[in-house]
Order: sequence, then structure tokens, then C-alpha cells
Amino acid sequence: MTLPMSEDIKSLMYRTWLPALMTAMLEAIKELPAEHRDSVLGQMCGTCEDLAMGGAVGIRPGMSWEEYVRFLHELPSPVGPWTVSQTASVYDLVYECSIGEDGRPRCHCPLVQLGITAPLPQCCDSGARLAGRMIESATGKTVAKAEVVSSPLRTGESICHYRVRLRQ
Repeated sequence: MTLPMSEDIKSLMYRTWLPALMTAMLEAIKELPAEHRDSVLGQMCGTCEDLAMGGAVGIRPGMSWEEYVRFLHELPSPVGPWTVSQTASVYDLVYECSIGEDGRPRCHCPLVQLGITAPLPQCCDSGARLAGRMIESATGKTVAKAEVVSSPLRTGESICHYRVRLRQ
């Protein structure tokens, strides 16, 4: 049972305590042996993908393919915009990164956007999996492979480019 709490205290917790706790946890997670670190970050990224599909970038019931592509292209920063192109069973999804105060492109990971952590390689892989889930959900077809083509962290480009290949 939760006790009643003022909105001011809740707001303080969401604005300061939770980000500080997440920062501390992520710093400790980075120190774990690779197998354990990657397992924990993989679960965190999977939850992030679920949340993104459920709220920010998922196809809505009854939405056509054309409507979905337009929806992705019109998403505001920092969750969009996205462009999608298709050649046969290969889809290229490009996320136009928001630009930070330092003039550099920013990762679209919510934890990076909130300043809780620097970009992590696992975020790039999660972005590719998210792109795959987006295409799978929108087309109803199974993804064979989703990969990172470019990202600020991996290639220094100002976009996140993911390639999704469907099973034949």
C-alpha cells in the first residue's frame, strides 16, 4: 500500500531522485563483467523498445502503411522524425537526431536525452531492434535481420540509420 504523497514531492522524485538513481545504477552496471553488463542492459533496452512501440513509434490500429510512414516522418524531436524507404524486402529507417546544446547529434535513447548517461553501444543495437519491430508490426511480416548502418556513436554521422531485412 502506498501512502498519500503531495504532487510536489512526486515531482521532485521524478525530476531529481529517479534520474540520480538511474545514473548511479548505470555507472555501476558499466563496471560489471561484460556478460552480466550486457544482460542487464539488454533487459533495460528491451523494456525501452516495448515502451516506444506502445507509445511513441508504434503503428496504431487501423493505420495504413502510408499513414504510418507519414506518422513517423511527422514525429517531433526527440522521438522523430523518421524516414522509411523500401527496396523489395529491405527497409531503411533513418532517425534524424536532435542536436544537443554542444551542436552535436544526440542519441534518441531516453536516458541520453535526459542526461542520465552517455550513449551506450547497446542503445544502437536496441535502436536497430526497435526499427525491426516497427517494420514487423507495420507489415505483419517476420524480420530476418535488423542492423545499425550508422549512428553518431558508431560512425559519427548525425543520423541513426537502421536496415531491416524481412524473411523471404
